[in-house]
Amino acid sequence: MSDFETGGKPKIGVFSKPLDNWTSGSGHHLDEMMKRIISINEAEGSPFDFYFIHYRKSENPIYSRVKEILIPRNPIAAAGVLRPYGFSLLHYSPLSIYAPMFRLKAKKIATIHGAEEVIYPQGYSFIAKMHEKYAMPVLARKLDAIATVSQASKRYYVSDYKVKPERVFLTPNGFSSEFRRLPSDSVEKALTGMGVRKPYVLHISRYSMRKNPECVLGSFALFSEKHPDWFLVCAGKGWDSPEVAERAKVLGVKNFITPGFVSESQAAVLYNGAEVFVFPSFAEGFGMPNVEAMACGCPVVTSSVFAIPEVVGDAAVLLKDMRDSGECASAIEKICSDRAFRDTLVNAGLQRCKLYNWDESAAILFAKYKELLSLPSHASP
Repeated sequence: MSDFETGGKPKIGVFSKPLDNWTSGSGHHLDEMMKRIISINEAEGSPFDFYFIHYRKSENPIYSRVKEILIPRNPIAAAGVLRPYGFSLLHYSPLSIYAPMFRLKAKKIATIHGAEEVIYPQGYSFIAKMHEKYAMPVLARKLDAIATVSQASKRYYVSDYKVKPERVFLTPNGFSSEFRRLPSDSVEKALTGMGVRKPYVLHISRYSMRKNPECVLGSFALFSEKHPDWFLVCAGKGWDSPEVAERAKVLGVKNFITPGFVSESQAAVLYNGAEVFVFPSFAEGFGMPNVEAMACGCPVVTSSVFAIPEVVGDAAVLLKDMRDSGECASAIEKICSDRAFRDTLVNAGLQRCKLYNWDESAAILFAKYKELLSLPSHASP
């Protein structure tokens, strides 16, 4: 028995780089999943030894609950570091050509969220697009299983990566308990502290062209022609820049509030206070803000791309053309002027969000670990 072995337990290595920035979309998903996975393992008597593998020390407290391995960025050198541990299973998150896979005999699984480089290629570099088109299919076919967050993603991996459908399983996103309906007095007090005035239309994201800021700004500008006393609140990193403020001015947005990056509790307050949440993104593997808004009782206007229709069902207004600010403005108008329609969306959203639960997704992933470690590998050579 080597020095690395601990009582013969199967060792699971999780590539945890996203946990080092656990406020990002993929980082948040992995953080929520792994906190629960570790708890499930402990509750079942710790049948597995977990090692989290990354490149540098992190402040994320989750590392105190597992063994930690720091590896070099060169994937061949990293594989050499990992080989003596004798891992039974390796979980890649993310999967890329930089992931150490060479001469590692463990079962292999990866979490892959979507295919944004294909859905919205103008938002990515030439290298990123080539990696998605040529490298990802080869890497994906070497895996024993792929975890993803939507049926849309699964269909894409089966059709474009040529992965066998039985190797792809779903671990959908959940939402934090922070996202719920809050007492109106506490919402009003918190909004005042954030400098937010009502009534307002809300958008939350990290600013990027993929999130379709032209439609967010342009649709509100059209809406505000009839409603000059309303405000547009765009929260998230990047929205509070001078460049965005100038573009909003050019498009005719007068009442523009940009709180910057917000915590989950602050986001929940914003959702609770908003009349409508607008999310006309060009590409989403899931679209978590839509679900968070629904959980807070906020009606949603969103795009009809990739996984979003599957996630929101009939509980949101789906835009046919995300580039049409007029269509989006009309949807905002209908929600804000038709109370019965708004109430229908709110009630449908409160029911829809119940489909998404971190505990259930973590249990599915843990069960997959057990399955892979009790059956022979069927991965391609």
